[in-house]
Amino acid sequence: MLAFALPARAQDDVPELTQQRQSYKLARIALTTGQTQVFEALKSQLTDYPLYPYLVYEDLKRRLGSAPQTEIERFIEAYADTPLAYQMLGVWLYELYDQDRWTTFLDAYDGRADPTLQCYAQRARVRTGDLNGVIEATKQLWLVGYSQVSACDRLFEWFASQQAFTDEIVWARIDLAMQNGNPALAGYLAKKLDASDRAWVALWERAYTDPRGALAAPVLRFDNVLTRKIVADAVLQLTDQDVGVGKTAWENLRADYEFATEQQNRVARDIALLSAYRHDPRAPAWLAALPASAVNDDVRTWQARAAMRDSDWLALKNAVESMQDTSEEPLMWQYWHAKALEHTSQPTRARQLYRNLAKERDYYGFLAADRLKVEYTIESKPLIENKAAVGALMEIPGVRRAYELLRVGAEIDARREWNHLLTRFDVEKKKQAAVLASTWGWHADAIRTVALIEEFDDLELRFPTPYGDDVTQFAQARGLDPAWIYGVIRRESAFAASAISSAGAQGLMQLMPTTANLTAQKAGLPVPGAGAVFDPRHNIELGSAYLRELFDRFGGNMAVASAAYNAGPYRVQEWLPDNRTLPADAWVETIPYYETRGYVQAVLAYTAVYERKLGRAPVRLAERMEPIPSANQAFARR
Repeated sequence: MLAFALPARAQDDVPELTQQRQSYKLARIALTTGQTQVFEALKSQLTDYPLYPYLVYEDLKRRLGSAPQTEIERFIEAYADTPLAYQMLGVWLYELYDQDRWTTFLDAYDGRADPTLQCYAQRARVRTGDLNGVIEATKQLWLVGYSQVSACDRLFEWFASQQAFTDEIVWARIDLAMQNGNPALAGYLAKKLDASDRAWVALWERAYTDPRGALAAPVLRFDNVLTRKIVADAVLQLTDQDVGVGKTAWENLRADYEFATEQQNRVARDIALLSAYRHDPRAPAWLAALPASAVNDDVRTWQARAAMRDSDWLALKNAVESMQDTSEEPLMWQYWHAKALEHTSQPTRARQLYRNLAKERDYYGFLAADRLKVEYTIESKPLIENKAAVGALMEIPGVRRAYELLRVGAEIDARREWNHLLTRFDVEKKKQAAVLASTWGWHADAIRTVALIEEFDDLELRFPTPYGDDVTQFAQARGLDPAWIYGVIRRESAFAASAISSAGAQGLMQLMPTTANLTAQKAGLPVPGAGAVFDPRHNIELGSAYLRELFDRFGGNMAVASAAYNAGPYRVQEWLPDNRTLPADAWVETIPYYETRGYVQAVLAYTAVYERKLGRAPVRLAERMEPIPSANQAFARR
């Protein structure tokens, strides 16, 4: 216990802790390989080690099918202030269901939002005869626009036995599936309907796969609620294929049906917005032609963006001023309002907006500073002054466990402990926790913790510079600015070397396995084996090589290369302007993907911050953001 009075990093060298970590790892191996006696012997030596509860948990989980109920309940009670209690209850509930212990399951169930357990709970009520409200609860579980988990199948079989699958409820779910863009599910659900209704659903499915053919169907000559939905969806799918064709189809068809105002507005708005996303020259006119009842913040935003792309400064000024009170991105609109004023002979008002904005440490703040030719605001303010309080956090058992879990390579469990702690910490303790995590080198969670409390001024904490030798080496090898590589890492993973995205991107620079392999081959590097991309040095080597490849492909244009790193080069090539050159700020602002738009802005701003962190005066974004050439120019065809 005495060791935890030491600073976190110093604890790595304490012989007692070093031995306990090794014994803990050996105990986990012994349990996994069935060496029960070895496990018990090692566990008995670790009763004062912070991760002892994890050994108890793993042992009990292994014996869950035969362990006495009292032992499980004692564990949940004893470790109620840890994530392990919640995890144990979860696995126990699954075990109780598998054992048909319905009453015990219902007594233990905590109502957690796990669809499998929600279905299990309703089935347990059926099996115990407690049917009050079960029909309605099951209906709500079934009425979703996606395929429900297979664990619900037996509950839904009971639901069917109660003659609960009326045509009304089936049609309601088909409607949800179509709203969710899931025509395949709608087709599956149609099997519960009669032949006539199945034919209607088949036509609705066809609206997604063959909208022209669907719209030509003779039955759509009749006007009713269902034909309106099919026509509207077919028109939108046709618009997705060709905005002009879709727009013409809508103009020709809308008068033939008694569409509700809301439905008319949705279709007209979606057509106009899709034309704007694709930078169709007709978009400004189509957006302007929308009835007032169809205009929302998306419409106003893309009216402004279309004006940016066309350098129509008066239209931009009017669009921004129409949304000043409703915008959720005031810095963005301050910048574009100022630029519109600057180009409509109102320089005094423009400079005042720029001056206010230039105080911000932000993409738009930096752009405003460029317009004024003043220094960027990049000052760091320590999150806390009392560093002694940070060390005191190590006296908290959950903090000790999180630290030890990191030391033994169990980062997922460490993050569970950390999240559990954060729900109980006040703002001051969260500040201390962020600083502590940073001293551990756990930068991603330090950054995430300050974001939770919206504290953004400690740049030492928010913009760390680990892996400095690797970043410098591979930046030099590839002829890249190390600040840019740091900016990409900061945005991609926030320095979480083990990060995996939902799409499968891996490591510090979030490389897809296929991209990593192709990049290695092109760069003459060894093709990474399984898990190799998670090695920080190897990830930075491959990521910097890929970044250089994109930089070259797009003519040394940093904004376009950054966008391509996020969204892929082929998609970005589609976003390049036709037959003209665009200012880079307008091009970035009109990237149709919200994620990529924010990504490019963040990487550019982070690069400036990292230049300062690396001891250099930041290159102005106005210099880095070179004009964007048209898609038919040389670099886009490489």
